[in-house]
Amino acid sequence: MCTTTTCSAPTNRLSTLLIASNLRSTDAPVAAEAAAGRRVLIADCDDSALDMLGAIDPADGGDDCCLLLESDTALRLLQTAGLPPHLHRRLDLIATTVEDLCAKSVLVRAPGVDNSVTALDRTPVTRESDTVVHLVIFGDSAAADALAINAALVAHYPNYCRDPRLRTRITIVADTAMAVRDRLVRRYRRLFENSYYRSIDLHLDDPRPALHVPEHLGRLGDFVDVEWEFVRGDSSAAAVRRKLAEWAGSPLRQLTVALCHPSHNRNIDEALDLPSEIHRGSTAVLCRTDAPAAARLACESGACPGLRPYGLQSASVGLLRTLKALGQRINYVYHHCFALPPEAPLAPPADIDTDRLAELWRGIGSLSKRYSNIFGAMTIGTKMHSLGHTDPERTESYYALSVDEIDTLTEVEHNRWSLEELMLGYRPVTAEEQRAVEADISLKRTLRDTERAHYDLRAYSDLRPDATGKPVEIYDRALTQAIPLIVQSCITGSKI
Repeated sequence: MCTTTTCSAPTNRLSTLLIASNLRSTDAPVAAEAAAGRRVLIADCDDSALDMLGAIDPADGGDDCCLLLESDTALRLLQTAGLPPHLHRRLDLIATTVEDLCAKSVLVRAPGVDNSVTALDRTPVTRESDTVVHLVIFGDSAAADALAINAALVAHYPNYCRDPRLRTRITIVADTAMAVRDRLVRRYRRLFENSYYRSIDLHLDDPRPALHVPEHLGRLGDFVDVEWEFVRGDSSAAAVRRKLAEWAGSPLRQLTVALCHPSHNRNIDEALDLPSEIHRGSTAVLCRTDAPAAARLACESGACPGLRPYGLQSASVGLLRTLKALGQRINYVYHHCFALPPEAPLAPPADIDTDRLAELWRGIGSLSKRYSNIFGAMTIGTKMHSLGHTDPERTESYYALSVDEIDTLTEVEHNRWSLEELMLGYRPVTAEEQRAVEADISLKRTLRDTERAHYDLRAYSDLRPDATGKPVEIYDRALTQAIPLIVQSCITGSKI
């Protein structure tokens, strides 16, 4: 039977609320929220946590509610289907899972948030760079899935715009890799229909890769900048060790290895047994563990210098609040642009009126569109890093971008948005639907809202005008121009 308990410090203002499923009051995310005086409710299962949403009074935490779930199935449902209308109108909700929060805490650069773990792109990936970012994950677990999906949301770089062969690669190695592949393909069907991915079974005598090519490549072009690889095997397989050594030594690859088995002890054991080329180089080794002392000892002793433990101890609900604050400002910029008269030149706002942020955020019609803004916020640090901002703490140095930088990051934003929309369940239009939209542009919105078919899911070079006759990329361009304004507004929390 599902039950709930309350664990919170006394407070006079219950405007923030954390509902945590199957966690203890001593677990770091819960304890930090309670210590800050925020209201925390602990449910012993996701069903109970979800049922609690209907009983929340907006004045008693509903205007800033975080739902920390156990199951990624429930999270996926909220991200794609959203809340029932009566709850969506009442609650300002952001949902995550423990593993999703852990993955975000280790992968996302966000202004004002301490992130001590090395990012996937340790050296800035510029438009002219020939470097490929590569994440290799060992294990079949919720942690492995969450790390892979969040990496796909974050890892978008300008060099793909110059050469579409330079995709971010995510490799998952497990004895059950084909089951992992099938699970992710089923869960994110639209994404994988339009992605390159290959499968390799090292248990076979002749382990030839089976390659999947994007289904609409010939008609819509190459517009997904992340590719996938599923390898049936483990870290002791000779072929895997040989490739790890090769990748670690390549100047054209920024390699990160992640150990994400359900057994945290196994993760540390395998980290210590990785090829010596991993330990000698600059490769970061992420180790999923909720008991980080042994991992830190292995790092500090030199046994595995690149070992970086991550888990509940580094997961912070505060990161979600920062991403939401950034997302609200992204939404503000888009609202400004879409509210301009059709004949007016499109440009970002000169300032951000923070008094209107909550009102405009509540006006977003679906939870999935709120997530769209949050996913966009997750990549601001990565984008600025690609322009040379290598110190995440010095966001005050974000400057007005040059025309070339705006051009580059506008295309990066389209590629990022395309993957996000596919992940949220949208698909490209069919050839027949494309002809219909070309004959009547008003059908573009209809197809998006009724069929989850988006006319703009195509290569950046093939984008078409919208119903006002404006090229759709100018909205991403306005957002890119506004990045310094968005970040500074988020840091100061006031009008600029």
